Amino acid sequence: MSSIQRYHVGPRLCEIVVHNNTVYLAGQIAEDLSGDARQQTREVLGFIDRLLHQVGSDKSKILTTTIYLADMADYDAMNEVWAEWVAHGHPPARATVEARLADPRYKVEMTVVAAL
Repeated sequence: MSSIQRYHVGPRLCEIVVHNNTVYLAGQIAEDLSGDARQQTREVLGFIDRLLHQVGSDKSKILTTTIYLADMADYDAMNEVWAEWVAHGHPPARATVEARLADPRYKVEMTVVAAL
């Protein structure tokens, strides 16, 4: 039986779950909600980098990403930051959808599945 490792466990969720050499990240949002979509995207991607690093993975091993935007008008701004960040030659499968996020100040939220 494979073990399940959970990191940064809270009362409702954990930030990272590792199972069968696969890393699952909870939805990542910016802490500074005063910024625009570019700033929030940069912050979210920084969190993703740090969380993956904690378990021995990195952005070149991301298998899939789901990006939730509060407003599709921010798609180009988010994509500019994404294009600078994504591991060149190793882009993941990706979906981007518009969604009402938990706080109206959130502009972007991302979930990630990566290999170890």
